[in-house]
Parts: sequence; structure tokens; C-alpha cells
Amino acid sequence: MDYHDFLADYPRTYLGRGSPDARRLALTFDDGPGRATPALLSALAELQVAATFFCTGEAARAQPALIERILREGHEIGNHSLSHADARSFGIEDWIAREIHPAAAALCDAGLSDAPRLFRPAYGEIAPGQVDALGRLGYTVVGWSVDPRDWLEPEAPGYVPCVVESVLARIHPGAIVLLHDGDDEHGRARHGIVEIVRRLVPALREQGYGFARVGEFLSADATSRRTNS
Repeated sequence: MDYHDFLADYPRTYLGRGSPDARRLALTFDDGPGRATPALLSALAELQVAATFFCTGEAARAQPALIERILREGHEIGNHSLSHADARSFGIEDWIAREIHPAAAALCDAGLSDAPRLFRPAYGEIAPGQVDALGRLGYTVVGWSVDPRDWLEPEAPGYVPCVVESVLARIHPGAIVLLHDGDDEHGRARHGIVEIVRRLVPALREQGYGFARVGEFLSADATSRRTNS
């Protein structure tokens, strides 16, 4: 989402990357939970990695047990709208009423104890007025700094190593990596994400990286502001 230049005007509402001072990164997974999510969670548990999942309200309604499992296994959940609709097709208040509040309610109904405080817009598309509205509701809009386009041609030969190599070529301290675990627009499971993670995590650890949830980047930023004030 770095291509939205206006987001630089929202340092307290928008997070596109963590601090460059620590060799940590956040793995984030969008559009789920989907049919690949149980195997992905098992892989993350084996690898001892905590991640952030941006879940749609519709997927949460369909798979509440997976929302509970994501939370139980130490991961973090953010709001990814109700139906993964493009925010540009709504007026601000209509969007909040039809996509944001219902998604938050669905996530809470599925096991989230408090209203989500992280939001990632579908397709990364959002307007300044919508960022303002989310900020007033207490959300942080979360972008990404590494996009390996794992949603593109998952059945193509060499898909898994291509995605892994794309991440490794772009990784940096404080990276927020965009990945997907939800079923695609045709209802197909994204099974390749499991092998991507199994290959990616050891390779990143070999480079000296640790893993954080997005909320930990926010906590570190708040601590830094207090220390420097």
C-alpha cells in the first residue's frame, strides 16, 4: 500500500512497516479463514511463528471454529471488511455501516473478545476520508511493504519457489509481508500457502530474522514515542 502517497499524512492511523531498527518482520494472511487455514495453522505451530490474520466477516461466519483456533494458538486477528468489497464503491458512512461494523461483529461472535483494532482494506484500496473514519473508530489501517503476489497463478509451475524467492529478495527489517490463506475468488483453496510458509520461515531465520505480530510493531512504536518525548 505504499503507493497511496496520502497515507504518509496518517502516521498514527496507518502502519505500512515496522521499525527498521530490529531484524523482525510480520507475516500477515488475508481473506480467510479458508480451507487451507487449518494446515497453515499447523505449520505455523510447528515453526513456532505467531502471525496476523486479516479475516473477512463472511469467512468468520462460515468458519467460527477457525477464528477460535487462530486466537487460541496465539495469532492476531484484524478486520478485512465483511465481504471483501472494494471500498471505493461506497460512501464513507455506508461503507462503515455495511462492511466495517458487521465484520467486527462477526469476528466477535466467532470468538474475538474485544473489537478488532487492526484493519486492512480489500485490494489495499482506501480513500482519505475512509482512513479518517477508521481512525475515529480506533482502528489502525495496516498496509504492507513486501507483496510477493502470491494470489497470482497459484497453479502455475514453480509457483511456490517463485513466491518464496520474491519475499526473500524484498525482505527488510520491519517488513510486513502480504500473503493469503482465504479461498480465491473461484472458491478454490490456496493450499500452496502452506508449503510457502514451510520454506520461507527457515530461510528468513537463516538471515537472522525473528517474527512478530503487527500489534507488536504498534506497541514498539508507542514505546519509542514515549521514550523520545
